[in-house]
Amino acid sequence: MGIVYKRIGDYPTSKSYYLKGLKLIDSLDLPYNTSSNYLNLGVLYDLLDDTEKAVESYETALKVYKGSDKSGLENTVLSNLAVMDYSNKEYGKALEKFLKTVEYDKQHNSIDLSNTYSNIGFCYLYLKQYDKAEEYFFKSLDLANQLSIKHQIAIINYGLADLKLKQNRLNDAADYSKKNLKAVTEIGSFDLLREAHQKAFEIYNTKKQYPEAIEHLNQSMAYTDSLFNETKVKELQNLQVKHDVYLKDREIRENKLELTLLNTRVEQNRKRTLYLIIISALSLFSASLLYFRYNAKKKSNAILSEKNRLISEQRDTIGQMNRQLEKRMLRAQMNPHFIFNSLGSIQHLISTNDKKGALTYLSKFSKLLRQVLESSVNISLVLSEEIELLKIYVELEALRFDHSFSYQFEIDEHLDIDAHEVPMLLVQPYIENAIIHGLMPKEGNKELKVSFSDKGDDIECVIEDNGVGLTQTEARKSNRISRGMSITERRIQALKQHSAQQLVKIENLNDENRSGTRVTIVIPKE
Repeated sequence: MGIVYKRIGDYPTSKSYYLKGLKLIDSLDLPYNTSSNYLNLGVLYDLLDDTEKAVESYETALKVYKGSDKSGLENTVLSNLAVMDYSNKEYGKALEKFLKTVEYDKQHNSIDLSNTYSNIGFCYLYLKQYDKAEEYFFKSLDLANQLSIKHQIAIINYGLADLKLKQNRLNDAADYSKKNLKAVTEIGSFDLLREAHQKAFEIYNTKKQYPEAIEHLNQSMAYTDSLFNETKVKELQNLQVKHDVYLKDREIRENKLELTLLNTRVEQNRKRTLYLIIISALSLFSASLLYFRYNAKKKSNAILSEKNRLISEQRDTIGQMNRQLEKRMLRAQMNPHFIFNSLGSIQHLISTNDKKGALTYLSKFSKLLRQVLESSVNISLVLSEEIELLKIYVELEALRFDHSFSYQFEIDEHLDIDAHEVPMLLVQPYIENAIIHGLMPKEGNKELKVSFSDKGDDIECVIEDNGVGLTQTEARKSNRISRGMSITERRIQALKQHSAQQLVKIENLNDENRSGTRVTIVIPKE
């Protein structure tokens, strides 16, 4: 009865029933947990603006609690006290209490957590800590959207609109005001609609968009009138309820004598039987509901697990495809660069009127080009084929420069060159650099040495020349970026996913006795 009268707005009558219930429990010494009664009574005193008695009731609820989990009640009391501070505009005190309830709500109730985040956001808003207010509003909005709590979504958008207005970010304020109006329209609450239009009026008035401001002001006034009429209707309904209760009370008093003549024991047995039937039915219904919910959740979890597995497999497949495509792209860039350099060599021989040399070069180049094209479908080549390509290339360069340098290839006898694959033409740009920038500027004897050796899990390629050395090479180079070397560096980066060690090492061999450059390239076998 106390709860009913509280909900229809008759707070004094509600209080009298609450107190009667507590008096009966105390006088009959019933084994009943009265903490919830005192908690409800505290809420009622808060509605009656009797702060002192509200706090006293909350403290009593905690004191008389009988149970194993007191933390839930403590969190509820703390939240109610925070609401009282907020209503009294003591936002600092309210904020301190709301922040203490967050951890419990995170573990037990996402709906309460969304509401708590919203309350914290409003506290920070009125304390003019706008960044914090925005942070907690968005936390609350995220949960409210997940749980589809329309009333909470409307309140948060109202808070964000007010926040942006106070920050003078009027366009953002107008956007959140529109979202607020949309949400409260779906709810249909006159009170929330009135507040939403009032806030929209303030925003558009500040923006000096007076037609929109006047429209929202008129809407706010209209909903104010509607709310007044709705309140009057509720008051009439409350009076009707009071009248019906009065008639029922009078009927009970008139039949009191008749009721006292009934057999007390039979009545008690009848009630007990009825209660047992109701409790059994409710228990069976609750168990059935829990069972169906458990099955539904189990099926949902199984479906989600399967979807996650498929997504994971697809992600791995896409990743492998991306890596393969990247390798093919770099290889496709590498071949045109190599062919361009070779054509440049042929052009040089023709321009110097060396027809025999040009024909010889062209013959060897066509053989090289045919071998490159035959392997164009592959990202990698067998090491023996790669070495053959490199030998043809070096031979072409020697022919181009009138055999002005000597060269040799050394292959480790323990290295099975037919058992391993390497990225196609990965080494060629480094050999080109050794010839063009290391050997050609040098006077006298010019030597190039290329070796491949087995290093366990890796293949080591060493390119060594006795040219002018790294320092002079860098000084001679122009500002033009080498396209071949930039592509090769990207290919080396792609290889690093297979090895944690340094894959390329460049050393300057210049000292008192010799000069030159050594490039060491490590290629993972796997």
